[in-house]
Amino acid sequence: MTLEPQPYGRCRETIVKLQTFLDRELSQDEVVTVRYHLEQCPPCEHLFRFEDHWRRLIKVRACTENAPATLREQILAKMRAKT
Repeated sequence: MTLEPQPYGRCRETIVKLQTFLDRELSQDEVVTVRYHLEQCPPCEHLFRFEDHWRRLIKVRACTENAPATLREQILAKMRAKT
């Protein structure tokens, strides 16, 4: 895959894919394209850092309790019973 220098040409496309990129759900080619754009475009890179920081903050602050260890097994057992 050859990437042409387009520092600001793909902002809209990158912003649309940003959440999926952060969720690690893009194809390898899409990841390369988004990363390249973020390296070349300070405004998009700033938005990426903000979104990434925001997600980490929510993850740390929002969940203060853990589910019981047996909950997963109980859910899986109920799912198996229905099939």
